[in-house]
This record gives sequence, structure tokens and C-alpha cells, in this order.
Amino acid sequence: MKITVLSTFDVWPAIDGGQTRYCSLWPKFSERNAITILPYEFRNTAHERRYRLAPHVEVWLPRASEADAKHFHHMMDVSGLWMQDMLCIADYTLSTAYLCALRSQLADCDVLVASHPYLAAMAFAWAPARVLTVYEAHNVEYDIKAQYLGTGRASRDITGPYLRQVEQAERLAVQQANHVTTVSEADRQRLAAIYDVPASKISLVPNGVNAAPAPSLPPIARQQLRAEMGLAGTMVGIIVASSHRPNVEAYRRTRLMLQAAGFTGTILLVGAIASALQPDWPDIGFEERVFGFVSEALKVTLLECADFAPHFVFDGAGTNLKLFDYMGHGVAIIANGFGVRGTGGDDWYWPAEDATGLNRALADIAAHPAQARARAERGRALARAQFDWAAIAASFEAAMRQGFPLHTTAAEAEPQAASA
Repeated sequence: MKITVLSTFDVWPAIDGGQTRYCSLWPKFSERNAITILPYEFRNTAHERRYRLAPHVEVWLPRASEADAKHFHHMMDVSGLWMQDMLCIADYTLSTAYLCALRSQLADCDVLVASHPYLAAMAFAWAPARVLTVYEAHNVEYDIKAQYLGTGRASRDITGPYLRQVEQAERLAVQQANHVTTVSEADRQRLAAIYDVPASKISLVPNGVNAAPAPSLPPIARQQLRAEMGLAGTMVGIIVASSHRPNVEAYRRTRLMLQAAGFTGTILLVGAIASALQPDWPDIGFEERVFGFVSEALKVTLLECADFAPHFVFDGAGTNLKLFDYMGHGVAIIANGFGVRGTGGDDWYWPAEDATGLNRALADIAAHPAQARARAERGRALARAQFDWAAIAASFEAAMRQGFPLHTTAAEAEPQAASA
């Protein structure tokens, strides 16, 4: 198959969850496919760029319009918000180079995937009838943007029309696509309800992890590394997250919960979340060790060095990608109910909704390390069985070749091999 995937941002380096999904999912499709990811990246105004995520997966960035780039910065000044995706709906002219690239892709592709709804209405309308159109929803965008637009400095008179545009664009994407995918059952039900489509039109293509079969650090090597890092004899937690607003708010609140729970060890901060710490946040009684964006190898090593990962999520949609990093690498997870939505079972993590529950979980992990490792291994097994990117991609590819449907509930999400 020849597959064209639309994006409103460049996908590499994979710093945040959206980029990670592109870079993890599409390269796992079989090499029988030719996949082109076509972003409209407003910062790419100098020249066309092309690169490959895999031999069969090309990212093609045509030149963007200078006028669109100027408009982005104007709206950033007005609102204090990053509105790139929303501006793609109606504000941007979109460059001639991008529109020509899109038309050339539509001329001979078999499948058109709109990841996010912002370019879907135009692209679906232009697609020949023979092209299978798929709206790949990362979230319920209306809900996400309703929250996000409320965090800026612009009045409702300015932001209100943009939220209405998001609702209209998402409605068109859901209704016009031949098929829709979501990353969680909650999102699937929400899209079906608010946009009046049968739930059978919407399938699950969850977020995942490149699940390692076994820890790469033997116990003695882990102890030696922790000693060399000055972490011997202390409890170590890890946070892997981007600087996306819900992640920053989640860590701000997690930080306060850890303090209230009496935690005195070390938290390793991995990813762009490290650059989001605010100077006005209160002092705490534990160490925060900042690593920032690191190589995959170092991230895995840090995950395997940690005793636990606090995973408290308070808003957003879908299932959080960092959860699968923790699960796939056998980290003991302490989470609230919202943080583990879209997974299943409750015997692989420590539930906690407040500082009291967090204190109990930390004490249990510290007092019973063997049992903690066993519970974490159950999480790893769950991730490998249901949330491995390779299995997710194979299932998605098979559904495309068969013309859908895919899985309709989490319980039905058994990975299937790609058809011939």
C-alpha cells in the first residue's frame, strides 16, 4: 500500500507524545508499504526537506508560507498560546508547495490518514473516491482545546471562534472519514456520542511502547550504576514527560503530593518536562535531578535504575505514552485512576489518589522489593501482550488491507498479523 499521513508539525526529533506516536507507529508497518508523512510545519520556510524514519517511511516537509509563519507569531503574541494546528483549519493560506505536494500524494496513494483533524476536511474532499480515508484521532480535540484555550491571555471573543472551528473540523473528520481510530475506549465513546456516528465506525489503535523482553541491567550492574550516580541507599523515582501543559500541571501537583507524602529521595526528570520547572514553585524536601531530552539508550538505563514512577494525570485524553515506557521497562508504577485509563487490570500498579495513598504505596515498595518487582513485571507483561508498537502497527495495517473494522473495545484488542 501507498499511505499518506498528514501532520501539522514536524515529527523528528520525537520530543513529545504526538511525535513519539508518529515515529513509533509508522516505521513498524511492514516494508511492503510506502509511507509518506506530510507535515505543514510553519517554521520550515527556507527550503523543502526530506528525511526517512525507516527505509519505507519518508517525512516530506514542503516549504511553508512566510505569511502563515508571521500569522502564527502574531497569534502567539495575542493569545500567549501555540495555535499552529488550529490555524491550519481556516487562517492559513497553506503554501503552494504544500498544496502541490498534497495533490501529488493524493494522485496515487491508497490510504490517506489524517492524524489530528486540522487538515482532514480539505484533504478528504480532494481525495479520489478510490482512496481509503482514515481519521486517526490522538485525542478528542474539542475537549483538549477547550481546556487549552482557557489557559491563554486572550478573551473568549478571540478564542471562542477557534474552538468552534475545532469542533466543526473534528466533526467533519469523524463523519467524512471511511473509518476513525482512537487511542482509548473512552475517546471512542466520546467521539461517537458528540459527533453522532455509530461506535462501529471507530476502532482502537492504542498508544504503545517498544517493549523490551527483559531488563538490560543485571542487579549487580544496577547497584553499581546507582552508587556511581550517588543514589545508593536512597529511593529513586522517575518522570518521563514532555513540556505539554497537562504534563507540566501533572508534575506540579505530583511534586506537592510527594512532598506531602514525606518523600525524601531523588526524582529523575527525563524529557522536556525538565525545562518547564518554574522558579516560583515551592521548595521541596527531595532532590530533583534534571536530565532533559536524552538518547533512547540513556532513557532505558534511567528507567531501569528507578525504584518507582509516580504517574498522576489530571486532564487530557487518550492514554498517556509515558505510562507505557514505565510498564514496558518493568518500573513500579504508582498511579491515580485517570492515569491508567485505557489499560486494564489492577494488579500491576499501586493505586493512589492523594498524598496518603502515595505514602502507603512508597512504603510498600520500599518494604517489599521482591513483591514490587513481581508486580512491575506483570505490568511489563501486559505492555508486551497488548501495547507493543510492533503488534499495534501489524493490527492497524491488517485492518487497512481488509478495509476495516479493527478492534472495537479494549477487550477485543488482540494483536493480529498483517494479511498477505
